[in-house]
Amino acid sequence: MIDDVTIRRAERTELAGALRVWRAANEARGKLPDAARIKRVQEKLTDPVALPVVAVNRDTVVGMALAEPGRADDGTGPELPDLCHVSMVFVDPAHWGRRIGELLLAEVAEVAVHTGARRLQLWTGTRNERAQRLYRRAGFVPTGRVHDHGGEAIIQLERPL
Repeated sequence: MIDDVTIRRAERTELAGALRVWRAANEARGKLPDAARIKRVQEKLTDPVALPVVAVNRDTVVGMALAEPGRADDGTGPELPDLCHVSMVFVDPAHWGRRIGELLLAEVAEVAVHTGARRLQLWTGTRNERAQRLYRRAGFVPTGRVHDHGGEAIIQLERPL
């Protein structure tokens, strides 16, 4: 726990707060999500195999992370039992710079170990330096894989558990 922030597996009642954090962080970065994207994130948060984690400050969600079973073929193939894919890490902009993202990733790692995963992976934008710094601090290293994602170059990072 940092100051008055608690990191834990999300309760169902906290998923709306997680969505709010996701939206606020995207909007602060100038990435306004459309209705279809919002719906997709809502579905991912409530997926029975999802591993949502939240940072809570005084009963308010101020950070969220979402992991899910890793899959072969960049997410289109069968599940890989040793892999956990981190699909989202977002912190409310009012709480940026407090290392909450690191705590969220540490909790994701803890939860993933209990599912049998031996490694975490994620993708992030090549121009998203803030995220890359966070992931390096959390032990992620680039795998060398780069893809185009909607006109933006993204890199894959991975860390052992």
